[in-house]
Amino acid sequence: MKQKIINILLPLPFNQTFQYLCNKEEKVELGDFVLVPFKDKIITGCIWENKSKLKKKLPKKKIRNIEKKLNFSPLNKQNRDFIDWVSNYTMNNLGATLKLCLSIKQVFEKEKIEKIKEQFLNLPSEKPLLTKEQLNAKKYIFNKINDKKFSTIVIDGVAGSGKTEVYFEAINKCLMEKKQILVLLPEISMTTQWLDRFKKKFKANPLLWHSDIKGSEKIKIWKSILEDNVNIVVGARSSLFLPFKNLGLIIIDEEHDQSFKQEEGIIYNARDMAVVRAKISNIPIILCSATLSIETKLNVLERKYDVVKLKQAYGEAGLPEVKIIDLGKNPPEKGMWLTDEVHRELKKTIESGNQALFFLNRRGFAPYVFCNSCYKRILCPNCDVGLVFHKKIDNLICHHCGYKSLLENNKKNCKESEKKCDLFLYGPGVEKIYEEIKNKNKNLNIEILTSDEMQKKGKGETILRKFEREEINVIIGTQILAKGHHFPKLTLVVVVDADFGFIGGDLRAAEKTFQLLTQVSGRSGRSRLSGKVLIQSTMADNPILKKIKEFDLNGFFLEELNIRKESGLPPFKKLCSLMLISKNEKKLNDFCRKMKVNIEPSNEFEVLGPAPPFISYVRGKYRKRFIIRCAKNKNIQKFVSIWLKKLQTPFDLKVSIDIDPYNFS
Repeated sequence: MKQKIINILLPLPFNQTFQYLCNKEEKVELGDFVLVPFKDKIITGCIWENKSKLKKKLPKKKIRNIEKKLNFSPLNKQNRDFIDWVSNYTMNNLGATLKLCLSIKQVFEKEKIEKIKEQFLNLPSEKPLLTKEQLNAKKYIFNKINDKKFSTIVIDGVAGSGKTEVYFEAINKCLMEKKQILVLLPEISMTTQWLDRFKKKFKANPLLWHSDIKGSEKIKIWKSILEDNVNIVVGARSSLFLPFKNLGLIIIDEEHDQSFKQEEGIIYNARDMAVVRAKISNIPIILCSATLSIETKLNVLERKYDVVKLKQAYGEAGLPEVKIIDLGKNPPEKGMWLTDEVHRELKKTIESGNQALFFLNRRGFAPYVFCNSCYKRILCPNCDVGLVFHKKIDNLICHHCGYKSLLENNKKNCKESEKKCDLFLYGPGVEKIYEEIKNKNKNLNIEILTSDEMQKKGKGETILRKFEREEINVIIGTQILAKGHHFPKLTLVVVVDADFGFIGGDLRAAEKTFQLLTQVSGRSGRSRLSGKVLIQSTMADNPILKKIKEFDLNGFFLEELNIRKESGLPPFKKLCSLMLISKNEKKLNDFCRKMKVNIEPSNEFEVLGPAPPFISYVRGKYRKRFIIRCAKNKNIQKFVSIWLKKLQTPFDLKVSIDIDPYNFS
């Protein structure tokens, strides 16, 4: 029987295809899925164009046969081109990037996979009541969709202006055209209200894709998307790599949100990759936020992105009154963290039958635990960070590696006093604020909402539902509470510590803090009731806080853009971070010196480092970083690739590459 050679890409850490044989009569094409032997296992691969020059054709006798071709639709060219592009841009192996698309275990073990129950959504029968601004935005977006080509449309709207309702209309239009739609949301587990609004409009639930979905359900969704049996998916960043067959529109809600950045494994920004995916598919993409990212803002100013603006809050909602409380002039009582004014406003709010939200981006009870005698902070044994006390479970916890220890177990013999450490707790966490409010208001129903609660199945959703039904008076939480929730009776928002975001050497600290505090402030007064925001700070004259007080988004962004331009920082320059990680500190330092010596002299590429990051020891491993900076139009990947090829990386040392780094801790 005559045979032919085909090139198979395997979801393994290789940057090349592998040669296999199949019968000449077998109808195979690029993108087809096949089962192949690899070493002593049978794995799934995808027929791929062989662009590798690393390997010559082997004699047929040495090439193994495929097991069989799978009875699935092929992975289309748009998907394959996207995987190629992500692999090249992020400097990751092609096979490892394919694995993002084939990340479902056992997806190919069954030939027959059940179809999902609801394949297509119903078109809404009722026309929404849109404002003039919303109607203009809808018309503009519809024209872009009708163009049948790539475009990036930004919906720039203040909190509560009805941005979601506008892009729901775009979804409706694409449903009419029988196209597939992908909606990316940050913190998919926090989408209760969003899903309620969606179901009310479309009389059905969309398909959800995130890490908590059962494997068996993921298999059905994956297959249905590949076969074009489903038309809308709402997911976390990983849903970007699903094998859409007929994608017609991508929507990124809260496009500024840092949770779209994947920080481990293949490091990528889902927002930026989504724009590329839309371009490859020649379709429109909608970016949406009340606090646009600096990158998106610049692209709008440079007219690379189209923009529609919603300047007015929907209905009778208006902007809340914002007041900055100077903690230097008006400190709280001794042992307290909330000022008298905050307690008075809370009492007034509750007596009026309304609700309050307290924001503090610190989990647990106390972020700092010290010995009273030697004044040393109790550190994590695995990381170069302090342990945080969680009173509810009486544990000290590391928020980086998850290490836990009872408070009592940390009272070791202190060298200063020759006695057991006398530990004292300093600084407020959400549990401390809960305790302070509860002590002054015994009858209030108060709940805490952080990522700890979100990890418990259904707990976060239950808390949000109760707050929505007004069964809870006060909710205290971290940045999870800034994710676009709408609570009609929420009229008081308190930012407990506005200074926290300015700590550390993060070049994006100002942007992140402005976005976070503006988003949190936007939770107040979103219906007919007027809202109030109290921001506690020891830096009351901080220009960022003044911009938040005035809701001067444009002023902040233009000022920040000027600072970035003068400093040679993104989005005016391109950065790449090389993080070197090893358990052996000496080996790490030796290799860093070798890297430093082997830097190619260049006027176009500036290399900074090596230097320890803000946290230099994490999960039992030491870390050092190089930063490469260049003009936006330079090929930073090529420079890094040539540099690294000069060196043999030790087996117990990892080099993590992050193009366009977001986090510098």
